[in-house]
Amino acid sequence: MSLTLTLPTVDELTALCGPLRTVLADSGPVDIQPEHDAVYSLEILGGKTLRESVINGQSGPILIIRLLEYIDPVTRTTRFGVEKWSVVGYRTVDHSARLISDVEYERQVHAEFAAPTLPFGCERFASNLAAFFDSTDVL
Repeated sequence: MSLTLTLPTVDELTALCGPLRTVLADSGPVDIQPEHDAVYSLEILGGKTLRESVINGQSGPILIIRLLEYIDPVTRTTRFGVEKWSVVGYRTVDHSARLISDVEYERQVHAEFAAPTLPFGCERFASNLAAFFDSTDVL
């Protein structure tokens, strides 16, 4: 006998716990004050990586999706962010509940595989997420 647990979707979790907050983005609206952009960038860059999926190019990473823990520089509370950075743009969302950020991280990894934001060769699509990403912890 096996037990399979199904995680709720991001929409289901945010209905219970509130929405994700957009903290940093190269374009589009964010939910922090513009004057706080630099301090959030520093805290997020220095945050503790909890999970990470990466695609490398010839000279280093060209796409990174990571789940991180960091201290909100304004409220001084622990937040869990999902940062997606690529050579064409970046966006970081966060939440106070790790479960919501974990589910968002997995959603973003699967979404990148389903509809890549960068042009890749056919070999990346050979089988699964492990072939698509150079490193990932998502099954």
